[in-house]
Amino acid sequence: MRKVAVAVCLFASMYAVAGKTRKDIPPAPLPSVIVNAKKVFLTNGGGSDLAYDTFYSEMKSWGKYQIVGSPDEADLIVEISYHVEHGGTRVWSTSNSYDGTTRVHSAQIVDPQLVLTIYDAKTKNSLWQTIDHRRLARREKNREKETVNSAQRLVDELKTRASISQ
Repeated sequence: MRKVAVAVCLFASMYAVAGKTRKDIPPAPLPSVIVNAKKVFLTNGGGSDLAYDTFYSEMKSWGKYQIVGSPDEADLIVEISYHVEHGGTRVWSTSNSYDGTTRVHSAQIVDPQLVLTIYDAKTKNSLWQTIDHRRLARREKNREKETVNSAQRLVDELKTRASISQ
């Protein structure tokens, strides 16, 4: 009987842990260095001028930090970069039961992402990093729109975490 009780308790605790979703876990606070900083130097880590321009504009309109012109004047160095991760090729086939033919299809697996990294300006140590996975789009106009949205989401996440850290 005792083994059954232990098994039930173990199963219940595993179910409680496994049942948690992302919404159940509160965001962790930012390091106090980031929250208390006054001046930041924004830098483009490469990949997209549009992402940097959008990020710069959003940070400036937020107004929490004074944006300075060199890392020597700053408390933090905030870098945004754009990368495309290539995950290989997905291959699949379809069969036409009417005429008995099989077609093989393939598509590249790509993951465009904007990476926000915050460094301590004096030590150059990385303090915090987050990634936003930009949505895929076929047309250039839509890719630009998704890049802008991704940069805005990064600033929004930084705002949210900074507000819970105060």
